Amino acid sequence: MSTASGERMKYIDVAVAVIHYQDKYLLGYRGSHQHQGDRYEFVGGKIEASEQPKQALIREVYEEIGLDITSDGCINPLGVLRHEYLDISDTDRSKTVCLHVFRVQLSPDQFAVFRDKTQGCEGQRLHWVSKQRLLDNQYVLPEANQSILQWLRLDDVICITNQLSFNDTQGLDAVTEQSLVQWLEYHHQSLPQSATVYVRLASSSLKQQARVLLKLCARRTDLNVIIQQPLADYLSQTNKLPVQVIAQHLTQAMLEHQLQQLQHGKNTSISQLSLPITVSCHSQYQIQAVNTLAQYQLNHKLAPVIGAYLSPVQPTQTHPEQPCLGWEQFAILAEHCEVPVIALGGLAPQDLATVRRNNGDKVAGIRQFLTQEHQKI
Repeated sequence: MSTASGERMKYIDVAVAVIHYQDKYLLGYRGSHQHQGDRYEFVGGKIEASEQPKQALIREVYEEIGLDITSDGCINPLGVLRHEYLDISDTDRSKTVCLHVFRVQLSPDQFAVFRDKTQGCEGQRLHWVSKQRLLDNQYVLPEANQSILQWLRLDDVICITNQLSFNDTQGLDAVTEQSLVQWLEYHHQSLPQSATVYVRLASSSLKQQARVLLKLCARRTDLNVIIQQPLADYLSQTNKLPVQVIAQHLTQAMLEHQLQQLQHGKNTSISQLSLPITVSCHSQYQIQAVNTLAQYQLNHKLAPVIGAYLSPVQPTQTHPEQPCLGWEQFAILAEHCEVPVIALGGLAPQDLATVRRNNGDKVAGIRQFLTQEHQKI
């Protein structure tokens, strides 16, 4: 990659540690003499030529703050971000920074030892901050870190609704009305408090889908809702998009269509909405499509891709005959994904720790997630 003056732009690989214990996150503070100075930052540093990103992460965290993250806790990849910093007045200072971002979840023992530390090994100030204040932009971070905050906004546990089928020939006001009432009542009662939920509605008119979603959102104002992209566009155009909607979802077919558009050099703006995006994928090819789309969105300052559902991990009750990935293959595929991976298929909320040990970051599902007793992790 070259700058406008023809000079070779510097390319720097950096390992970034999003260190946290429960809802407390660790930030350092960059001095005014540093690039992007007078800002807070996640701990991390440059990756040496002989290092893998995770190796560099472990070394940099120990060198910067004296914490051995291999001794306990859990490390899992969050994603990869490539960001250009252009300096028109001095092209030698222009650079492309590739951030290899990892979640570092501390154990209770690690946090007990480290929670009162206020200074790093290089004299930098350290601060433990709440997740809510971090996401509310109370701490100014370098520009490239904004996508990390978007990733963190998506809950660790995501519920998925049961399908609701429509009878398009008779209309929603005919035989499906009873099904609608039953579907709404079930999810009203079964979705956990303040849950993040991907609402799936069977193929039908957008008007019908909108009616169902609006009824659910009216009943459960506490929910954070993910809906498919065409429905999000429809609701926005009719000025009925509920405030609970936090993301738009692309199915496998929608993702592949977007990739084809990119390959043919066409403008592939998914939507005029600024809503973050989640996607479905099942293979290495589709993960590459996710990566391509995520980088395109980032380069063009469009809605970010914040999560990729990778499935099925385990056999499911609805499709027991469908081949599943298993944890080994899941871990291999997830390692190559450049956005946080959401494990789906035959799992329960209690599987989150296993997901993270296998390069995923979040867990989603239906049956084990739609219970009144389920509490968010």
